[in-house]
Amino acid sequence: MEETKNIRKELRRLEDVVDNIQTKLHNTAGLLELIRLGMERLYKEEDTYEISSVIVLKEYLLTINNTEIAKIQTMLTEMKERF
Repeated sequence: MEETKNIRKELRRLEDVVDNIQTKLHNTAGLLELIRLGMERLYKEEDTYEISSVIVLKEYLLTINNTEIAKIQTMLTEMKERF
């Protein structure tokens, strides 16, 4: 019984960590969007290597956030249901 309580507690803590990571990824992607907009204004161009690199990085972070983090959250939910 005590072990189950500890597992539940640890799963909640892990869920908080995953939520924190998800928030950080989302915020970083938002900052990259602001950087892209600033670079476009500074360079007065929309298609440079640097801007494209920022866009790719932002999309990569959003993909991780939407796929991998979602998988982890699903796994945590399944584990919580078992305990």
